[in-house]
Amino acid sequence: MEKLRLDNPIEVPRLLSFLTYNRWKAEVKGLDAFPRERWPENVPLLYYGYHIMVGLGTIFIGVLGLSALLLWKDRLFSARPALWLLMLMLPFPYIANSAGWMTAELGRQPWLVYDILRTSAGASQNVSAGNGLFVLLGFLGMYALLGVLALFLIVREIEHGPERPDAAGGGR
Repeated sequence: MEKLRLDNPIEVPRLLSFLTYNRWKAEVKGLDAFPRERWPENVPLLYYGYHIMVGLGTIFIGVLGLSALLLWKDRLFSARPALWLLMLMLPFPYIANSAGWMTAELGRQPWLVYDILRTSAGASQNVSAGNGLFVLLGFLGMYALLGVLALFLIVREIEHGPERPDAAGGGR
């Protein structure tokens, strides 16, 4: 942040232009093209949140490709390292989702509506703190319930164990 430059950039000419504007020669402005008061409030957190999201997405593509190849060759279910890798990947979609959410929310700051309504002016006078707390506790309760249910189902499947290949009829 002090030097306002990336340490180890990977440059692919015109790719960001295409990804952003669907044109190869469009101009993509950097932060230095805007006054500091219009910048997001926490640029380093935004930067790392974005890179975590994209990095995990890239890893997902690689793991998916490897798994699809092993499945195509009928070796996925006997390849223990691949199965371990798939199992250990379990928390990463949640991390990537949270990093993506952080990227979206931090990237739009300090605006609710870009160049029209700032976040500081967006608070509603009709919603009390108690209402906000009630909704927050409701969401926390719902997510806690869904988390416990997910863990219960995962543990139940693990305890049940895999299907035996020699079982007649393919049943469990």
